[in-house]
Amino acid sequence: MSGAGLDGNEVTKGMRKIQSMLRKIVEEETEFSPRKDGKKVAVHIRCFIVQVGQIDTLKEEFTCDAVVEALWEEPQLNGATAEDIHWDDQWDPRIVFFNAVSVDRLEKQRVFFKGSSGQPWVRLTMHVKGTFKVAMHLFNFPFDHQELKIELMSDWSDKHIIMCPYLDEKDAISTSTFTGGDEWYLHAHMMTCQGKTETEITGPDTIFPTYDVIINVTRRWTYYFWNIFVIMFLILLLTFSSFALAPDSLDSRLDVTLTLLLTSVAFKLVLAQRLPTISYLTLLDIYILAVLTVQGLVVILHTTVSVITDKSVARLFNIVSSVVLGVLVVLGHVALVIYIAAIKSHVGDHHKRRYISVEMEELPS
Repeated sequence: MSGAGLDGNEVTKGMRKIQSMLRKIVEEETEFSPRKDGKKVAVHIRCFIVQVGQIDTLKEEFTCDAVVEALWEEPQLNGATAEDIHWDDQWDPRIVFFNAVSVDRLEKQRVFFKGSSGQPWVRLTMHVKGTFKVAMHLFNFPFDHQELKIELMSDWSDKHIIMCPYLDEKDAISTSTFTGGDEWYLHAHMMTCQGKTETEITGPDTIFPTYDVIINVTRRWTYYFWNIFVIMFLILLLTFSSFALAPDSLDSRLDVTLTLLLTSVAFKLVLAQRLPTISYLTLLDIYILAVLTVQGLVVILHTTVSVITDKSVARLFNIVSSVVLGVLVVLGHVALVIYIAAIKSHVGDHHKRRYISVEMEELPS
């Protein structure tokens, strides 16, 4: 019994020693300075988008083939030659693709060169091809604009590294290789954004630098216009044809109206299969629900007019209600056209302002 207890104590002591060693390693890794002088390293990022693949609205994902270059000044290589450098022993920015769902290919290559001031620099080239997650804003669907992001993050804390744009060479994107051109328009300019991880994710003691490469795309809305908006508008016009029937023919009126209402519901269900589960209504949702609301009002008006015994009053009520409802529908469509025009104008001005701001940031001070 005592021997077994002694063995158990030795095992416990051994486990505690291992835990202490692991804790020490983690602490050293967390506090380890990337440089002997302890200075923060400025890593300059440049990105070339080789190809933007399919954009999946339902999954909120997109595929991309990109070349990301990270450049930084490396004084420790001063006086060294390319043959003398063992890259496994050198400092690495430890950049990861934070929003990558899957990576089909990742190739890395390091190059040593002399900068304009004669100081040694390192260029890390990462060729990545994979699928990336993106949070889409679909309120204006199908007239929406999306910012597709490739989110870079360093495993070093923000005390040790900062990621910033490489000003000597601009980011670039190939629009000719875009495979989703039937549904999206790919803009020829890109934007970047520096940031840090949120404390809710990594904790207040460890904050990591981030760098977003933003690809701008605008949805081509003509498919949804002709296949949903126009058809729903025609269904709405056909609903008004029920007012031409005799006011006392409630059965015939309801047959026409309810059949068209069920058709609108079917369109709504089909649309729901093309969008992710979101907690707000899109512009197309609002339009379809507005059509359903008008059809519901038509049913109420038909039921009301059927209980009016005076035929002249019923006929007058039928004409007035159809005209008033028709005017409201026309005004609603005018407001919709104005809103869509404002969306397109706002997106164009927004791109122009942000593009100019990016250009100004790249000007040397």
